[in-house]
Amino acid sequence: MNYHIILLLLINNLSFIPGINDTITIDQWQYLGPFSIGMREGVIGVEENIRLLEDFEPDKRAIYPSLLVQGGKVAWQTIESDNGEVEIEYENVLWDTIQDYYGAAGVLCGAYAYGEFTNDSTRRALVVAKRVSSFILNGVTFPGDRYGDGFLQVPVLLKKGKNRIIVKLSGFEVHEFTFRIIPVPGPLMVIPKDITAPDFIRGESVSVWLGIPIVNTTNQQLSDIELKIAGVNIKTKTQTIINIMPFAVIKIPLNIESGTKIETEKEKDSILITITASFDTFSTQEDFWIKVKNRDESYVKTFISSIDNSCQYYAILPPENYNEDSSYALIMTCHGAGVKARGQVKAYTQKDWAFIVAPTNRRRFGFDWQDWGRLDFLEVLEEIKKNFKIDTNRIYLTGHSMGGHGVWHIGMTHPDIFAAIAPSAGWTSFQLYVPWFLQKSELFAHPDLIKYRDMVLRQDNPLLFLENALNLPIYLLQGGADDNVPPIQARMFCKYLTNLGYDYKYNEVEGKGHWWNIDSTPGTDCVDSKELMDFLKSKVRNPYPEKVIFKTSNIDHSNKAYWVRIDELNNIYYDGLIEIEHVAQKILENDRLSKQTDTCEIVVNETNVNTFTLILNDNFISPGIVNLIINRQHITFEYREPCELSFKRDGDGFFWATGAHSEKSAGGYGPIKKAYFEPFVLVYGTLGDSKSTENNLHHARSQSYAWWYRANGFVEVLPDTEITKKIIENYNLILFGNPVTNSILKWISYRLPLHIEKGRVIVDRDTIRGDLCLVEICPNPLNPEKFILLYSATTKPAEKLIGLFSTLYAGAGLPDFLVYDKSVLKYGWGGVKAAGFFDKDWKFDKELSYIED
Repeated sequence: MNYHIILLLLINNLSFIPGINDTITIDQWQYLGPFSIGMREGVIGVEENIRLLEDFEPDKRAIYPSLLVQGGKVAWQTIESDNGEVEIEYENVLWDTIQDYYGAAGVLCGAYAYGEFTNDSTRRALVVAKRVSSFILNGVTFPGDRYGDGFLQVPVLLKKGKNRIIVKLSGFEVHEFTFRIIPVPGPLMVIPKDITAPDFIRGESVSVWLGIPIVNTTNQQLSDIELKIAGVNIKTKTQTIINIMPFAVIKIPLNIESGTKIETEKEKDSILITITASFDTFSTQEDFWIKVKNRDESYVKTFISSIDNSCQYYAILPPENYNEDSSYALIMTCHGAGVKARGQVKAYTQKDWAFIVAPTNRRRFGFDWQDWGRLDFLEVLEEIKKNFKIDTNRIYLTGHSMGGHGVWHIGMTHPDIFAAIAPSAGWTSFQLYVPWFLQKSELFAHPDLIKYRDMVLRQDNPLLFLENALNLPIYLLQGGADDNVPPIQARMFCKYLTNLGYDYKYNEVEGKGHWWNIDSTPGTDCVDSKELMDFLKSKVRNPYPEKVIFKTSNIDHSNKAYWVRIDELNNIYYDGLIEIEHVAQKILENDRLSKQTDTCEIVVNETNVNTFTLILNDNFISPGIVNLIINRQHITFEYREPCELSFKRDGDGFFWATGAHSEKSAGGYGPIKKAYFEPFVLVYGTLGDSKSTENNLHHARSQSYAWWYRANGFVEVLPDTEITKKIIENYNLILFGNPVTNSILKWISYRLPLHIEKGRVIVDRDTIRGDLCLVEICPNPLNPEKFILLYSATTKPAEKLIGLFSTLYAGAGLPDFLVYDKSVLKYGWGGVKAAGFFDKDWKFDKELSYIED
């Protein structure tokens, strides 16, 4: 896309390209499809030029293969829109037959839609693209509003003359989407529909956090933007934002306080808040409402996340007749896909014995309670423990559907937190829920390559870690006629729990579907049944069980259960298992005096564990002699006081370790997604020509939209010229560009495990040539306590491929590095040329990697 700058709107010394005056809709579209796509992949696999050419137009004579239609061939067809709304019902497809044979995975399909319009001059605009995976405007890819939430309005630049739009669609059987191009309201835009705000509590003073999304709709960087918040009972608050990049979004966390206790007029339950965003002579104002609740009803609280310094929220239903001096149990509940936390707690009745708290998973779809969803859960749990008196031996975990999967995932990852868990309609794993067998990656990737993706995803499959539930009571609730999460999913858990000899309670309610209630009494029985709640209430955690079994494949993901911690795996990313048991006994220390002393025996058996730590204290072990047996090796020591004792493998045995350490040196553990687990900045390179700089900025900006849209996140986009020592000290750096176009990479490239040199990717002693992209995580050579993650291209044509592999969704499975070319558009992981993990010292290791011959 060419960014032509013309001077029509001037604020001080900033020139802005003018916006369109009226809404543009495309009356007639060409569509191509449907095509079979794999779950959690989205690779359509036809016509690379659709994604890569700026001037692509459909060839109505061309025929494309499709697995879904009768005859196996499709061509571009025409369809009319209704004021920007389009519904495509595909003819000549036997959907019922396909679903009967392949299930939901068989009817998941993708398609392209093409539209065009002419414009009299270069103009700014906003694109509303609901239920669209992504759209391409004049060869440049932008994010779509895939869930139809309505708050995503993407600023774009329309060129003079013909503008070409390609919409990428995905879904089951029928594709419906809305596409409109609307005028920009001004240089700055506040989005009130996506403000993250708490509820106020009537009669209390408040100091709370808000998350305010602001969009720069211009072609210029805007600096010194002032935000002002005002409202009844609210102290006027002003905050300055340093800058927002052109056409970028940022969701600013902002703290507000009340001047007095919050009160409202009779029969009013909300307070009007006004936010003003201004710079230079321009300002824009938006109003939004904050609900006012009573302390004894459900309400929403906000907090600042340590992941990215964003404002997040959770919903809380306090105990009936709550007394702040009393201690209570805590029921953490995970919502299903599309459900908001506020609505989740409303499905429960108040308990006189427990708080009920619903985290958000970052968004209503979020991350399936994996990755950032799991981290959000843990952050909310700590917030509740900090703010209320919680009996930590009576913390329970429940949830429904996607939230039921979250119960299994979080419960098997952190079994020692909970007194009991109760998944309702919880599915097992992505691969088993809606199977992946139609992924291009499954069909075309070499087995020695795809295993690295699967090793990253292994920790997300709770079936593989059921051993961890040895001391965790489980209640499974399932509708017998559920066609969304079929009972086979719950029964699978039951089968393998039975194989382990573990106790559990399974309640399959005959004739009930996915979301159900048995009678009209308050509460929704599929999450709040009396039997389920009685089961939870009856359980109390034993934080020091005699026997512990703990399994993990990634110690950065989970490494501790009860009183044992795995500090290092022998072979990283392979399963590590430790079984440990302590048995107290009495021995005669001195027959002559007949004086007894306490002692105990601790028996340890392990698989693939290099270093582990015993966390000992007087709650389960008395001072005295301890006989430690590790794989039949005997070590005797005297226990005197609470301590942590570490043991490290040396040859065939274990010996005292002076200090347990995390793998991969000070930089910690990968894989690629780890760079986004703590505050980060998106850094685009500016050393190249204007086109390379534009590409780098666009990729960084697109990722900021993805982080905002999917993670409700806060992140800044910065040029490499603005990276300071302070930023390097405090942030992970996500770098866009290569050593020729990004000054940070120019400085550190040769200190990285893999690097780009003269248009080639250098992998140890091997060289990979071509139009390639390199994605790589490693400790920052300028500050090894933080990560760098680079998105680099070897050539200008390859710059358009950056971002084809995203890690910002559950199920991505990207390892420590990845090298690919444009063939990934057809073959998924089958187009990856190299991938794998670095060793414990962050060096390339052939035993942990794949390189295409």
